[in-house]
Amino acid sequence: MDSVLQAGVISAPLQVLIDRLATFTLQETSLILGVDEEVRKLQRSLERVRAMVGHVEQDRSIFSNNEAWKLWLEDVEVLSYSADDLLDSVLLDLSKSRANLSADADEEKKVRDMIFSSFQFTVPRDITRIRKDLEEIVKEMESLYLTELTKLGSDRRSIMCKGACSSSYYSCATSSMVDEGSVIGRSRERDDLFRMLLDENSDVSVVPIVGMGGIGKTTLAQLVYNDAVIEDNFTLKMWASVSTNFDIVSITKAIIESGSGEKCELSNLDPIQVKLRDLIRGKRFLLVLDDYWSEEYRDWDVLSSPFKFGAKGSRIILTTRSIIVSQIVGTVPSYDLECLSDENCWEIVKQRACSCRNLEMQLEKIGRMIACKCKGLPLAAKTLGSMLHFKDDPAEWISILESEIWDLSLEKNDIFPALALSYYHLPAQLKRCFIYCSIFPNNHEFEMNELVLLWMAEGFIRPTGKMRLEDIGIDYFKGLFWRSFFQHSGVNIDGRNIYKMHDFIHSMAKFISSHSCLCLEDHQPNQEYTFFRNTRHVSLQFRSVQPLLPKGCLWYKNLSTFRVISASSIEVSYDLFLKLKLLRVLDLSRTGLLELPDSIGCLKHLRYLNLSENGFIKLPESLANLFGLQTLRLEQCFKLHELPSLMKNMVSLRHLLLDTKQLNSMPAEFGKLVNLQSLSTFIVGRNEGYGIGELKNMRFLRGCICIKNLENVANVNEAKEAMLHTKPFLDRLELEWDDMGARSSASDEEILAGLRPHEDLKELVLTNYKGYLLPSWFSSSLCKLSSISLQKCKNHHVLTVLGRLQHLKSLVIEDMRSWLVVDGEFSGFPSLNSLAIKDIPNLRSWELFNGSRFPHLIILEIDDCPMLTNLPSLLDTSSLCRLSINRCPNIGSLPDDGLPLSLEAFIISECDIIKERCRVEEGADWYKIRSIPKIEIDYMEIDQDMRRF
Repeated sequence: MDSVLQAGVISAPLQVLIDRLATFTLQETSLILGVDEEVRKLQRSLERVRAMVGHVEQDRSIFSNNEAWKLWLEDVEVLSYSADDLLDSVLLDLSKSRANLSADADEEKKVRDMIFSSFQFTVPRDITRIRKDLEEIVKEMESLYLTELTKLGSDRRSIMCKGACSSSYYSCATSSMVDEGSVIGRSRERDDLFRMLLDENSDVSVVPIVGMGGIGKTTLAQLVYNDAVIEDNFTLKMWASVSTNFDIVSITKAIIESGSGEKCELSNLDPIQVKLRDLIRGKRFLLVLDDYWSEEYRDWDVLSSPFKFGAKGSRIILTTRSIIVSQIVGTVPSYDLECLSDENCWEIVKQRACSCRNLEMQLEKIGRMIACKCKGLPLAAKTLGSMLHFKDDPAEWISILESEIWDLSLEKNDIFPALALSYYHLPAQLKRCFIYCSIFPNNHEFEMNELVLLWMAEGFIRPTGKMRLEDIGIDYFKGLFWRSFFQHSGVNIDGRNIYKMHDFIHSMAKFISSHSCLCLEDHQPNQEYTFFRNTRHVSLQFRSVQPLLPKGCLWYKNLSTFRVISASSIEVSYDLFLKLKLLRVLDLSRTGLLELPDSIGCLKHLRYLNLSENGFIKLPESLANLFGLQTLRLEQCFKLHELPSLMKNMVSLRHLLLDTKQLNSMPAEFGKLVNLQSLSTFIVGRNEGYGIGELKNMRFLRGCICIKNLENVANVNEAKEAMLHTKPFLDRLELEWDDMGARSSASDEEILAGLRPHEDLKELVLTNYKGYLLPSWFSSSLCKLSSISLQKCKNHHVLTVLGRLQHLKSLVIEDMRSWLVVDGEFSGFPSLNSLAIKDIPNLRSWELFNGSRFPHLIILEIDDCPMLTNLPSLLDTSSLCRLSINRCPNIGSLPDDGLPLSLEAFIISECDIIKERCRVEEGADWYKIRSIPKIEIDYMEIDQDMRRF
């Protein structure tokens, strides 16, 4: 790997380690005799190393091809990991010791006594060993660096002039010239931009074109810039290549020279900007700023100050890889450039590879597969096509097809510098987070929060003030997404956004992280993989029925991440966790595990454990020894009925992800886990240490929580002990009583009154609530509930107050057996958009319905109401878009006065009477629905061509 990229990998962990040492020096070393001085020496050594790594990142001409630098950087990486592991071990032991102290103990003395014997000798000695190794390396690095500087000339400016800056190596200047005949597949995009550019009435505006490196932003700008339509509509055209080294003076001079055709001899910013102002004053101009990188508002403010003197209708096209840039400069929404089709990529490959010759059928078949390998990137198609130009042997084409893009000759590989430039410009902390993603298989889809928890477990997220680590991690994620390293891939079944990496971005991450991250698959022979001393993160992907875990990976003592992706069951030996003691992330989800060995409790450094979708009945008690664990995922472990009894000791736990509501009970004194932020389920018990009061101090809870077995809450005072009103980050609250056993309606009303949540709660679900009334906090003017679901509630009288909720947008009423008639009391709902009435077996009629009761209703769904005989008038529901009626066999007809004209979808199933009345062209109610765009009857959609109007 290029030393410049390698240095970028190392710089982030070095900075994190230095920051942690600084905190450690301030807070902890006074407790361990002999450590303070050694830690300070280590800090100084690390700062010297960091300075040298910074030189490597900046001065490519000195470092890139020298093997010594690569070896030194590898050694530095290994030592930085060792120091971080040692520091982590000390901090964990100190924190655990503090947590075990009694409240009246002399803290400092007790901690000192407990750790003195184990730390006094081992810790200073280990720190000294690491420091001496680092000092030896940095001396060698500094010596060679000075020698190389002497050869080049000690004047730093001369080095820069010779192209030493790494970012300059990876970038190149562009011009407005383009061969329009060679541009393929961008006609639609060109026309889109014309529409954005040719509005004469608007002020000077900026149109950002955003996309990853190599996707064709510059080519599209050139295509538009040189079109005759632009020539006819703009008095003045100018082009400037901005690139990575942002220099306002140079950029402004380039704009002037492009517009005037004369060299600008000025050197100071003010006269240069005055000259540009005079050049464009009163003229309708088009300016292209190509390859813009700066994410500083001030840079844009200064650069753009002369542009406002142009005439109305002037436009600036700005190409960038960063959404952040587009938000700073854009006056209109950015134009997000998409990848080309495989067919267009083949046309480019063929254009470059074939020129004037005809291709044999075999070569065309291989060439089309190579085009698919390009994944829509025109730059990749050009590069691979050029590599094929002088090759006629099918074997040579197959060799290129089967090669990784990074394995191809770098001299002819334009893809590498184009993508590496994006990586080079990442902040140091984001580089580390990005290359970590190479442990995922190609095309792996992930959620933002999932990835943030992994980064947090690995220690990649640097604390900033009082911000949550999770919030900082989300900023990191957005930083990578906005810079085109991640792509939005869709929405999963839970309604959450999912993301992926473009194949070439993923390949670049694998290339850069090849020494530290490995993603292994069982269909590839083990000899293909080399394990390095600094291999830290491993992902195993199995497809075979009986997977065997390769020993070379399992026994690798320095692993920090171990993920297994398996299509079948695996077994985990007791020895496994004894050999992987430095693990911080362990993912054994969906591997068919039925039990875990007790040795899992030896994973002292573990921060993230994913055991989801396995067949556990119980977990080993030793799991409670994982004092540093931050995230425990147990989703869809449907056979799991109990958690470790001493879970109260896991005080670092922040996220306990359980969607298994079949747990028998919570562990005793669960309330000691005061750092919990994600807790999907809490089961209320009757005995001390198991009651609802355990939630009292969990003030950081956020998202959704389901509180079950509320029948075990004795009275309102006990309910108040949960202090739900002090948990402002909860968005959704599910309150559930057991359906068995006798209890009074007054009791449920009292308990619900005591469970008052904070006023910004968005969603509420009540299950098996027996009360006649809802508490006063429902009708408070401060209540902001936007979604309510009532499931198996016994008394329909609770519905009366809901119509007065000002912010309620969604209401679901399900299995309410006492509800016989929808009458005038069920009204109001000033903001309701969606109403679902489901499984109401005794509902018989719906009285006159005035649309003003539901002035903003968009969706109405009526399911499983077998006794319901009529529908109300809907004509006045002028916003209604979707009407769905399912399994309501006794409804006699659609409303006599018809359906609202706003309706876009009409769906019925298993409603025999209505189905007959809605037969195409023949049914008595067909005329009421025939103009609705979407009609679906018994799961069959009626196409427009089946209707006669």
